[in-house]
Amino acid sequence: MESTLGAGIVIAEALQNQLAWLENVWLWITFLGDPKILFLFYFPAAYYASRRVGIAVLWISLITEWLNLIFK
Repeated sequence: MESTLGAGIVIAEALQNQLAWLENVWLWITFLGDPKILFLFYFPAAYYASRRVGIAVLWISLITEWLNLIFK
């Protein structure tokens, strides 16, 4: 487990140091991965496309947020 975490740190450092010109792209990706965006953007878009998929996205986001709170 320690080696996996260490490798993740090395990769994050390499991305930050060698690809500094992509900072705005990484900020945008971080914004899109924020859990609040699930409820504000992904759920309505999925619900508009298909009611069944929209409700599945809502349940998945609720369960992942709940598990995140439990395991922290």
